[in-house]
Amino acid sequence: MHNVLLALIFLLLPNMTLASNVLRLSVAQDGSAQFQTIQAALDSLPATAEQAIIQIKPGIYQEKLYLTRDKVALVGQGRTQTIIQYAELRTNWLASHPDDWGSAVVNIRASDIALLGLTIKNSYGELTGDHEHQFAIRGFEHASRIITDDCAIIAGGADTLSLWNKTDGMYYHRNCYIEGHTDMVCPRGWAFFDNVTFYNQKAYATLWHDGELDPAQKLVVVNSHFDGVPGFLLGRRHYDAQFYLINNSYSPKMADRPIFRHTYPQQPERDRANLWGDRYYFSQSVFSQGADSAPRYPWLADNLATHPANLSAAQITAQWTFDGRWDPEAELARLYQLLEQQP
Repeated sequence: MHNVLLALIFLLLPNMTLASNVLRLSVAQDGSAQFQTIQAALDSLPATAEQAIIQIKPGIYQEKLYLTRDKVALVGQGRTQTIIQYAELRTNWLASHPDDWGSAVVNIRASDIALLGLTIKNSYGELTGDHEHQFAIRGFEHASRIITDDCAIIAGGADTLSLWNKTDGMYYHRNCYIEGHTDMVCPRGWAFFDNVTFYNQKAYATLWHDGELDPAQKLVVVNSHFDGVPGFLLGRRHYDAQFYLINNSYSPKMADRPIFRHTYPQQPERDRANLWGDRYYFSQSVFSQGADSAPRYPWLADNLATHPANLSAAQITAQWTFDGRWDPEAELARLYQLLEQQP
């Protein structure tokens, strides 16, 4: 029966290659692949449980994407080669739509999504000079286990990378460049960043975290670099949150202001709960070298010894971040193995 079903799928979807329970599609703007737009390839996917891999040839794809099917990998040919770009301001979108669905360049309402070897850019701020909220990637309530690797994620305003599953969202980012304005990286739930360059175009907060629903929720950044315009800040929170910054380097342009809780003294009713207090942990912080290098700020000093579990830097891994519920590094290795095995 299983073989019959696979044969039916193959007959109904002649543009799709099915091998080893993997659906493989290709996209090229010049017509040399199965599809000319990425969304057309996404729309062609059947509602099955197989892993889908969509390989995207070089080009600037001026389109907005909607991912609603689990187990999809969008694979470009490198961040300088495969670019997904669209101009959208959140305020403009909401003026004629009921919610955020569609307000980003890449909109995700699915789990087990991987974005590999791509640039994803919201160009609204670059084109207009308006730097208000504009998403490059927006994840919705039930989107979890999302991976980005070898990607550039850029927006001309606030909230560049907004993965907002407060309940059980888990996100893994490796070997990426991320650029934006206020709260340019703002996960809700669990997030791990490894070897990422952050560039903040505004003299305000770079990182933001919402971990109010579970004291185990956390934002972890390791082996990464922070840069930006003079006076940019490292981070802030409105909600209960937890930050771990391990073996990172910081530009001397970063302001001497610790991660802080944002409150509303004139409107205290807007303040969020603060059940677990400040949880900001650092280890092996350094300033990048240069003629204008500055001494390390005292609040960047190693303080893992103050953690209730007396953690060491070596213990802070991706699997630890996700409390053993997800191994994104094994999943990423599996995806790259599938890419090597393709016919």
